[in-house]
Amino acid sequence: MHWHIGKWFFPRQISLRNWMRAAFGVTLLAAAASASAQHAPDTYSSWEFTPFYGYMAGGEFEDPTTNTDRDLDADNSFGLFIDAAADEWRHYELIYTKQGSSIDGAVPLDLDVEYLQIGGTVMYQDAQTVIPYFGMTIGGARLSPDGPGLDDETKFAFSVGGGFKVPVTDHFGVRFDARAFVTLLDSSGNVFCVSDNGVGTCGIRAKSDTFVQYQAALGVIIGF
Repeated sequence: MHWHIGKWFFPRQISLRNWMRAAFGVTLLAAAASASAQHAPDTYSSWEFTPFYGYMAGGEFEDPTTNTDRDLDADNSFGLFIDAAADEWRHYELIYTKQGSSIDGAVPLDLDVEYLQIGGTVMYQDAQTVIPYFGMTIGGARLSPDGPGLDDETKFAFSVGGGFKVPVTDHFGVRFDARAFVTLLDSSGNVFCVSDNGVGTCGIRAKSDTFVQYQAALGVIIGF
């Protein structure tokens, strides 16, 4: 269950500083290509599909036996934005993102975190070369531990974020997105539990009412 996209082409974990440098360099190149265009596009895409690769950090749990903190390791993520245009500057948006990581501790626990959410974005109308935007989504988070008999957990979650798009042609561009994902948990409840012959055991306890992660992502926009 615990795996990383592009493990043959990318390091297992790219540091946030190096990732941001790479993202900034790609964005500058895209902005330069966009600025060289003769004029702003007169039309816009009704649909945008943006596969992305990113870096996700944050997420805390607690060991129910020792009451010590157990953090989720920062690691790479990947996913897809699907946008449907309400008009040129407002989009409905569907987000899917996945991170494969592990919870630290004496016995680390591999954990996949997935988000599937719907919402929208609003862009700055007067921008042409670099277009800032703000967005919000709501939906679900699925936490899937890789352990014998441990149950997956599906919880309500939402995200708040922003970034910018750099159109290179009418139907192609680059997108940088940064957002926070907030998952609602029961702080008094255990998670990842398993029942064996009527006896229940739980590997992790929620540390607070919210499970918060932060993601920075760089994607390629393909419009239709």
